Amino acid sequence: MNFKPIQLKKGQKTIVYAVAAVLGIFLIERFFFAGLREKIKGLNQQIKLEETNLKIGMSMRKQKDKISNENSRYKTYLEITDSTSEREIITRFLKEVEKVADDSGISVINLSPENQIDKLKNCKKYNADLRAEGPEDKIFNFLNKIQASNLLVEVDKFSIVSKDEQADSLRLETTISIVVPQLKDENS
Repeated sequence: MNFKPIQLKKGQKTIVYAVAAVLGIFLIERFFFAGLREKIKGLNQQIKLEETNLKIGMSMRKQKDKISNENSRYKTYLEITDSTSEREIITRFLKEVEKVADDSGISVINLSPENQIDKLKNCKKYNADLRAEGPEDKIFNFLNKIQASNLLVEVDKFSIVSKDEQADSLRLETTISIVVPQLKDENS
């Protein structure tokens, strides 16, 4: 068998070369660049996954910081346990009330703990009677600050009356309390 080359005209040769070039580009793109394209696509997916993981990690870090701040805020409260004597608990409680009163700018006339300690389920409630005087804004500032105290002090009941006729100064009479968790069972 003898193959004879096909004789093409100039226009036909141009078409054959163009088809061969397009076919060549298609094959190069298909076999060489397709793998590269798939690799880039995989890397993009991996980047998106890492970005998502990073966002989740940052969110968790913020939550951890928030919990840590809350923990440090109430650390003094959490340190009060059954191993602390009742006298020490009452002393810390009264010192906290006095500190908040001083910070608020009111004058403490009388601050005395109640002798009876309320025993609740898994905790004890310590009460104190407070009489104080000061301007209206400072009295209300004290009430806000005492309820935001690190020892979780609570205002149970209060009375505010005018000290004099001009009402420049008010007198506050209140019962405040702190509830302390019991970690040990008293019966054991």
